[in-house]
This record gives sequence, C-alpha cells and structure tokens, in this order.
Amino acid sequence: MPKEQSLQKAMDYIEKNLTKDISYYDIAREAGISVPHFYRLFKRLTGDTVGAYILRRRIFMAANDLIDHNKSIVSIAFEYGFESHDVFTRAFRRVYGISPSKYRKSITSVPLKRLTTISDLSVMDEHQMKFSLLQTEGFVVAGLECRAVQWDSDGAVGKLWSEFLARMEKIQLIQDKVTMYGICEHETCNDEDFTYMAAIGMDSGTVVPPGMTKKFISPQNFFQASVPDCISTPDAYAGAIGYAKSLGYTLKDNDIIEVYDGVFQNPDVNRFRLLIPIM
Repeated sequence: MPKEQSLQKAMDYIEKNLTKDISYYDIAREAGISVPHFYRLFKRLTGDTVGAYILRRRIFMAANDLIDHNKSIVSIAFEYGFESHDVFTRAFRRVYGISPSKYRKSITSVPLKRLTTISDLSVMDEHQMKFSLLQTEGFVVAGLECRAVQWDSDGAVGKLWSEFLARMEKIQLIQDKVTMYGICEHETCNDEDFTYMAAIGMDSGTVVPPGMTKKFISPQNFFQASVPDCISTPDAYAGAIGYAKSLGYTLKDNDIIEVYDGVFQNPDVNRFRLLIPIM
C-alpha cells in the first residue's frame, strides 16, 4: 500500500468504529504500517495522541446523539464505550464545559467547543503541523486545471505543476508578492477522481494568458494547518481534516486550498499552508 494512503485509511477506520473497541494494532493493521510508525505519524500530523483523538471524536458523536431525546444518556454513554454514566459525564464536561444533561436541556444555545488560539494545542516542534483559524478576504487566482486521482497515483498533479510553472512567466503580474495555490475543487475533491488547479494569486486587473482559467476565491473562514516539508500533501489533507472534525468544526463545501508562500519548487517538498473551509 502506498504510504500516502496510510493515514487516510487509519482515519476512515477510526470513524467507522467509534462505537467499538479500537486498538492501536487494529488501526495500524488497517493502515498497513507498524504500530510504532503509525503512532509517530499521527502525533506528528496532529500534535495529539491517537487515544485523545478517538475520545474527542466519541464525545462529539455522543453530543450529536443527545439531540435525540428518545435515547437515554446512559445508553449513549455505553454505545460509545464509556464504562459508566459518571465516566462519560466527566469526559463530556472536559470538552463542553457542562454535563450531558445540561447540554441536552439547552442544546440550541450551547456552542461547540472550538479551537481559538494555537496555545490551545500541545506544544509542537518544527516537524509537526500547527493549527490556527484564518478569516480571508476574497482574492483572484489564475492557472491550469486537470483531472486527478487520489494520492496523485497517476502523476497528473505533478505534471500539471510542471506545465504551469513553465507557462507562468507569461503572466504579467501587477503585484510584487507571488503566492502559489493548489486548489482541490469542492464539487469533486472527495471523489476517487477530482479537479485540481495549480494557480497563482493576482490582481483582478491582470491579463490571463490564453488557456489559463481565472477563479475568484470568496471571503470565508478556514481551519489552517501549517505543514512542514517532512509531511506529504496527502497526509496533510487527512490529518488536518480529521483533526478539524475532532475539534467539532463543520466543514464547508468549498475548495480546499494549498498555499505556497515565497519560493516554489515542488508541492511535495515545500512548506505550505493547508486551508480547510469551515462554517
């Protein structure tokens, strides 16, 4: 199994088995890697332990189930593997700040706990992704598009970047700062094949060369992951999306954007920022 599939396989396995007993061995076997390697990879990508991630996902899923008043709190607790009502209540309170019963009574007015600053996370080193929230104004990009497959197994994305960088010199930029973008179009980025765009940011008045597409990115909120060069692009996607969900964010059906600031050579060996659109 290509290594780029490992983390996504692990995340998918966890999500499908939140109401079951999950061992590190089971997850690592599903991902096709050793337990120590999986543990290090997960910690590097999220700054969190696998156990803490699973616990938080279970709490958020349990919170969704509390909307159904026909299900007792005890039954919800047992369904997600908590050994007693008290254990569930303590874990729930750590995430939401109130008990499950109070949450149920005021469910329309109690917001989900959200990540607000980088200090909310564990201390991370330079080899780990770092997370923050970002609100952007609208901006314009222009570039080339292709149809790609998951993990770029056919090399289409790499070839697209090569062609785009060769043609980019024909763009007469008005601004001095150059920012590159890799854009996974929201209509298709969850499919086995999807539309990907290699692009450059530009002033709205810049003339786009023939054959290139201009696109407007609307103002929106993002869950931002700063990705070091030791983490592959597919692993960054899986880790950032999974971690955003574990923190209770609802993803928005907009483009997912890779941002390459400064000198750009290759999307797999450069630090970049990954922007996950959220509600």
